Amino acid sequence: MRAVVFSPDTGFRVTDVETPVAAPDEVVLRVAACGVCGSDRQVASGESAPAGTSFPLVMGHEIAGYIVALGSEVERWSAGDDVVVYPFIECGTCAACIHGQANLCVRQTCIGYARQGGFAEQVAVPAKQLVARPKAVSETSAALLVDAFATPYRAMNDAGVESGQTVLVIGTGGLGLAALRLARAFGVRSVGAVTRRPEGISTATQHGADIAISTDEPERSMARQLRRWAGAGGVDVVIDTIASTGTLALALEVVRPGGTVAVVGMSEDEAMFPVAKTVRRGTRIVASYGSRIEDVRKLMDWAASGRLDPSQLIAGIVPLDQLEKAFSGQRSSGRWVITPNS
Repeated sequence: MRAVVFSPDTGFRVTDVETPVAAPDEVVLRVAACGVCGSDRQVASGESAPAGTSFPLVMGHEIAGYIVALGSEVERWSAGDDVVVYPFIECGTCAACIHGQANLCVRQTCIGYARQGGFAEQVAVPAKQLVARPKAVSETSAALLVDAFATPYRAMNDAGVESGQTVLVIGTGGLGLAALRLARAFGVRSVGAVTRRPEGISTATQHGADIAISTDEPERSMARQLRRWAGAGGVDVVIDTIASTGTLALALEVVRPGGTVAVVGMSEDEAMFPVAKTVRRGTRIVASYGSRIEDVRKLMDWAASGRLDPSQLIAGIVPLDQLEKAFSGQRSSGRWVITPNS
């Protein structure tokens, strides 16, 4: 079969590789669509890869497809079933897994890094990672639900987002834009965005922001505008997808007393904050990482019912042999999707 193999030394190359064979607890999927995640871009640009990664590697962990072969122990699924793949494989035995927080598993591995991924015509995955795809949700839309939407969805759940609230999203990359659309699906009263990208103001507005402010503005001016927009003493929930020293300071400045700041971004910064002021205001700071398989199931229901339209996040769709175009495309406009069998 054809696949795109990546190595830091040689970059991407389209080549023929062995067609995967399902282990007893696995299925083989024919890949219909695979999203290009920000972490894929980071690894391709030379940043460190997740633990367990070895090269050469077939990347791609936002996978939608249909089953073409089943391992001898797989019972629930059948050949031809339309599915997506929850890409994060938990150990099942650590403290996080035992307490129902598999997204925080200390031995978690990811398809597309610790094992071969979806930038290929076929891929073998554990059957326990599968989520059914309703016919009402296209493969390209469904592929983005497993990570691009699931990560900010988990953050919003961890932060307690509810209808009628104000939500501020800091950052207008893939996660930030997905968060803006999710805020609408949660039924919030109003949603705002802060962006450091030149084109971010117009992009955020296109994805549902009622107000969008550039980090080029002075910090006091930004904070004043955001508090005025939110009213009632400040923003109910801030979702920080950047998590730099500056963005965290802004988040703590604009969140209302008793409000919540959800930290999703994983910068290398060491943030400082005024402890007494934060405690007096009762600010809740929540660190949110990854997602859980039940998050993907819920998002699939939302997409099937029309509550959420993932297709609005698609920046472009390209065939497998043009994968490098997706890695050089405009990042802030959304997520690129690879269609291996087009």
